[in-house]
Amino acid sequence: MLTVLLLACARTPRISPESARSIDAGWQRIGESRQGRPIQLRTVGSGPRSVLWIGGIHGDETEGTEATRQLPAAFLSGAGHADRVTLHLIEDLNPDGRAAQTRGNAAGVDLNRNFPAAFQPSASHGQEPLDQPESALLDAWLHALEPELVIVAHSWTDHHFINYDGPAAELATRFSAHSEYPVVVSDSFDPTPGSLGSWVGVEMGIPILTVEYERGRDPITCWEETRAAILSVIDPTDTR
Repeated sequence: MLTVLLLACARTPRISPESARSIDAGWQRIGESRQGRPIQLRTVGSGPRSVLWIGGIHGDETEGTEATRQLPAAFLSGAGHADRVTLHLIEDLNPDGRAAQTRGNAAGVDLNRNFPAAFQPSASHGQEPLDQPESALLDAWLHALEPELVIVAHSWTDHHFINYDGPAAELATRFSAHSEYPVVVSDSFDPTPGSLGSWVGVEMGIPILTVEYERGRDPITCWEETRAAILSVIDPTDTR
């Protein structure tokens, strides 16, 4: 684990104030999936606030793809965002699942059950926390980037909402006000052992928002519905 973390730190994008005015480091390969597909990171902005966007964890939930594609440009077009925030985007944590259209990775493990918080070993959760290359990579980058907010794109069977863990209630309310996505707290769900939300929000104490798009909805529509909301929580100092 230490080796992975050191490698992640060594690969952390370094944006100088000068080059950050274009404020786009492009997509960089930061690791690979179990089957060798690239896992990519893009960094835009140069501000003191660090935010991490994760475009997907479950391979069969593709509704957030358009948001991931369009977010960098939308962020850069906003007045002052790039001076106040450094936005990191992980395009897709589970490219093998995306290719196979499966929830889990190539080993059949649900990566959102493979994190250390309340971990329960099983064939679909992994035998140990972070024993999958994708979840171990994300954990390393969480420590390297030290984000003040994490946002994750998911989808839900028959409706949409914004879910949160940790100290993110105010941000969830703000997201809801800009999108009309209702706020749903994690306590209202069945237990989710090993979830990223519990690990980041509860154990690490970092605010984390989970955008649950409606399953099967057009990704462009999903982005249009949440564009203003996403930007409002990335840069909450922008009161427009």
